[in-house]
Amino acid sequence: MNFESFIQYELEIAGGDQPVTVLQDASGNAGCGVGATVWDAGLVLAKYLEWQTINGSLDLSNKTVLELGAGTGIVGLALAKMQPKSTVVLTDKEELIPLLQRNIELNNAPNAKVQRLDWNTDSTDFEPDVILVSDGIFASDLHQPLADVLHRVAGAKTRVLLAYESRVFSDEVNFFALWSQHFTFHDIKPADQHPVMRSEDIFVFEGRRK
Repeated sequence: MNFESFIQYELEIAGGDQPVTVLQDASGNAGCGVGATVWDAGLVLAKYLEWQTINGSLDLSNKTVLELGAGTGIVGLALAKMQPKSTVVLTDKEELIPLLQRNIELNNAPNAKVQRLDWNTDSTDFEPDVILVSDGIFASDLHQPLADVLHRVAGAKTRVLLAYESRVFSDEVNFFALWSQHFTFHDIKPADQHPVMRSEDIFVFEGRRK
């Protein structure tokens, strides 16, 4: 993949001597789709994880984190830097694997790795402790595949963190109806999110298997 047309995006995180830096295809010229762009829901989720790390409520030492639809990898890479004793697996479609690998290299993140994972067909050979999803329900044709892959890869003790920007409420209700078939979930209140990086249009949910 030729990264000449890509631009850098930097996200400052607490405790890091360097910001998280990712390449993104904001112009869309590389043909990688919308996943090659940094989206606001991912930033809100990354900062929520930072806030939990700062206040001591999140310790992922010796834990495995799976990011579904990782895109540029900014959420998972932020977590990998904040939680260096964790293992973070960034997953997405085949066309985004080179970008994810390049962004791991940019951040010198030895505890992060890349895996191809198609929501329609693939699974994992491990049970993640945490699953991250950001802006994975922006299109209605993703709802059933996402609900299905969560059902396949989540274990009995897996914690799912899902962030999304609200666009079409009726579509979002349909996703939650699908998700509720096998999971219970609740929203993370704004007061419990990062005090600055949050939005009235972006929602964060936590789910677990029934």
